[in-house]
Amino acid sequence: MDFIHTVPQGYEAIVVMFGKPVRRCKSGLNCCIPFLQSFYNVTDNRNWTETRKDDDGTLIEITEQISDYPRKPFITSDGVNITVDVVAYWRINDVMKAVFAVDELHRSIEEKILTEVRTFVGERSMKQLLSDRVNLSHAIVTKIAGEVAKWGISMTSVDIQTITMSKDAQAAMLQEMEAERRARAIRHETQGKAAAIQMEAEAHRKALQMKAEAQKAYLEELASIIGQEGALQVLLSQQALDGYKIISETEDSTVYLPSNMMTALNINN
Repeated sequence: MDFIHTVPQGYEAIVVMFGKPVRRCKSGLNCCIPFLQSFYNVTDNRNWTETRKDDDGTLIEITEQISDYPRKPFITSDGVNITVDVVAYWRINDVMKAVFAVDELHRSIEEKILTEVRTFVGERSMKQLLSDRVNLSHAIVTKIAGEVAKWGISMTSVDIQTITMSKDAQAAMLQEMEAERRARAIRHETQGKAAAIQMEAEAHRKALQMKAEAQKAYLEELASIIGQEGALQVLLSQQALDGYKIISETEDSTVYLPSNMMTALNINN
């Protein structure tokens, strides 16, 4: 056992005496009392394989770590069988808790993450998973952050990289998406036609209003010149002429003028 022990940058170690942890050693030169104290071996004692390959298993990495978990099968809320590839980013904040507060830290983190992923996937449909993957990852981190904190761990992110489904599920999903696109197209076309009809009706209403206002102004001006009775007679005569004009413009129509037509059109000043 060496009296001086070097801990490289980005790592820490734990000194134990008679099996009991006494202090944490940060990067740099550290010492321990020979035969009484030793550096705790996390590879042998805690089954940590994520340590440096060229050391004796006593170094604990405190920089951000990446755990790429193998694909696991899950079932969505609408019964679609999928496989999900999950990648987690995390770091150790307290090596004492990370080593002694949980047995097999890396396996525990994996089980915790996959359990939460299974829960969140089971609560959502396939469509929701594909459209809301970013928010899903954030929700998983928020859910497990407090639970892994007691292990001295901070979880940075949990990313769902790939979602794979069977060919039958893919075909069904494509059919559903195509049906939704057609429905949206029909809805937009219907809304466009309704808007056009509404605009046409509004334009017609405004035209009638303008015509009525113009006619009212004309009659008021005419009444000021020939009197109200004369203006009314002009209005009736004009409407009669307009009616005969419409009838005469129709093919194969015969127009019979009343015998008092000239009298009706006669306006006394």
